[in-house]
Amino acid sequence: MASRSTFLSAATALAVASVAGPATAAAMPAGLRKPPMLRPGDLVGLVAPASPLSADEIARGIRQVESLGLRTRLGAHARAQNGYLAGTDAQRAADFNAMARDGQVRAIFALRGGYGTMRILDDLDYHALRADPKVVLGFSDMTAVLNAVTVRSGLVTFHGPVASLSSFDALESAWLRRALMSHEPIGTLRADGIARLRGGRATGPLAGGNLSLVAALSGTPYAVPADGALLFLEETHEEPYRVDRMLTQLQLAGDFRNAAGVVFGACSHCDASGPALSLDQIYADTIGSAGRPSITGAKIGHITDQWVLPIGIRATLDADAKTLTIAESAVS
Repeated sequence: MASRSTFLSAATALAVASVAGPATAAAMPAGLRKPPMLRPGDLVGLVAPASPLSADEIARGIRQVESLGLRTRLGAHARAQNGYLAGTDAQRAADFNAMARDGQVRAIFALRGGYGTMRILDDLDYHALRADPKVVLGFSDMTAVLNAVTVRSGLVTFHGPVASLSSFDALESAWLRRALMSHEPIGTLRADGIARLRGGRATGPLAGGNLSLVAALSGTPYAVPADGALLFLEETHEEPYRVDRMLTQLQLAGDFRNAAGVVFGACSHCDASGPALSLDQIYADTIGSAGRPSITGAKIGHITDQWVLPIGIRATLDADAKTLTIAESAVS
């Protein structure tokens, strides 16, 4: 039986931990490598690491990537289905790893998001991407893979369109070419509809993605590296109280307090079915209360013409000017 002194020591330690507040957020590793620039004719591996696709969606994804002047190779199990997943965990991880290990493949693009990437994080070959850096692109559920690869492979990854479900229209294709197929910096990003949440300027490496994934990864070995970062977030088809819950989770985890700044993109189709706080009020209560430079309404998320953001590359947020500037190339 534990002694009274042991019990009191444990109680004191718990009280101290409670007063100390949330733990420091995960941080971006130093010395990240940039993948080589994509060139016309380069081979892109198309994988389905999350939800399944129809034959028409796969064909559209191939057609859209090839419209950039790139060649494509479809993952061996990209047409598989296992309930709400695009094949078993082993199949989806195998497709990603096959592309990572193939020296001819110069990029890995997700065909779509949905759900499932968290299930394969332990099975991805991070060493292969560290040994042979290549572009990794996607958004939504790919948030988990992108941030995990950046942290564990030491490789800049790209939050941007998925091959089958994004528009790949003229502007979206131009963002892709600028980020992936040019040595020019992405430059200063601005858009109508951006609102200042908290003023000021902040500089740090970009990290983040879909809010649901960032919140779900909090407290795991794959937590998004928010410490000192410009943390960017987006969401879709979530009621305001759910957005509130996820943002509050990140607030309690210390992510907003430890981030250099916060950029919230679109919250598309986030309408309330009953009494609710406004999204603006939720942002103010959670993100804004941390006092870091922050904006909302950026061109990030489940929208057309979304920006392509390189995770791990340093950027500067000017919340007063409502701009995000990436002053260096994201590829080598």
